[in-house]
Amino acid sequence: MKKTLVAIAALTLVGAVSAQSSVTLYGRIDAAIGSQKTTTAGVTVADKGVQILAGIHTGNRWGMKGSEDLGGGMKAIFQLESGFSVDTGASAQGGLLFGRQAYVGLSGGFGTLTVGRQYDMLDNAYGMYDAFGYSGYGAMNYVFNRGTGGDVIGRQNNSVAYSSPNMGGFSVSGMWAPGEDKVPGVSSAGQNYGLMANYANGPIGVGAVWQSNKVGGVGTKATTNYLLGGSYDLGAAKLYGQYEGTNNKGANSKDNGWQLGAVIPLGGPSLMVSYASEKTKTAGVKVSDGKALSLMAQYPLSKRTYVYAAYLGGENDPVGPGNTTKQRNYGLGLVHNF
Repeated sequence: MKKTLVAIAALTLVGAVSAQSSVTLYGRIDAAIGSQKTTTAGVTVADKGVQILAGIHTGNRWGMKGSEDLGGGMKAIFQLESGFSVDTGASAQGGLLFGRQAYVGLSGGFGTLTVGRQYDMLDNAYGMYDAFGYSGYGAMNYVFNRGTGGDVIGRQNNSVAYSSPNMGGFSVSGMWAPGEDKVPGVSSAGQNYGLMANYANGPIGVGAVWQSNKVGGVGTKATTNYLLGGSYDLGAAKLYGQYEGTNNKGANSKDNGWQLGAVIPLGGPSLMVSYASEKTKTAGVKVSDGKALSLMAQYPLSKRTYVYAAYLGGENDPVGPGNTTKQRNYGLGLVHNF
């Protein structure tokens, strides 16, 4: 009888410990059949024909995340996330093991504090206020990343991030990375500062971000970004909008652009549309215009799997005659979440 009671007590203790700690394995796979064609001044400069495309709509990934209850409302948390190409099996993000995210931290009534490789404030805001999220088929993704204005978007190594608790829909977040390739008294390369304020309550979402990045070596000047974004859920459609600016001090170049989009639910299926435009100036003189239109239809096969058809039409028009670059991307794909 005593042995039975001891066994029951032990099983109860194990169950209690297990309930206080959890680890989840998860992932996403996006594969498509499609084409990507680029022309400059009417001449085709890139066209591989029909291809098997991996992660164009949403990046392929697998990862682990978990938490441990520390008591008093506090938890230890972590996330390790790796990117890959489903068409070849190759690692993404330059072959890094956990190139998408790798952080550990604490969360509780004070908010959430994390340390590691993480999405920066600007990257989070771009995805939050775009109808396409952060997608390779998104119009925003095309015009804001044409490579001419120095938009700094991505993940920060060696970073510390803080997010406040939700206070009636209002929250603030911040990030700091000290820059570990800096030269004392000479350069602060790799340094990042970012702040975001956000309000989300009912159908309304509004956010603002400011960020500064130094990504180069000795003597490199910081690139600063700001973004204002909003969304409104009408029920019949959810509307999105952004206005952004970039000041690449090293190149004496500035970008200013905007994006409007909508997600239209049709029962199970949904339609998405987005249009974006941006102008780039160097030394105060306009050097190029960018614009793009994106369309996508999604049809769910289950709660975790859907098929999609997507189109991106983009243009980059540098100042001068007959040198417009056009991009036309098509894709028919399948996304599975696990």
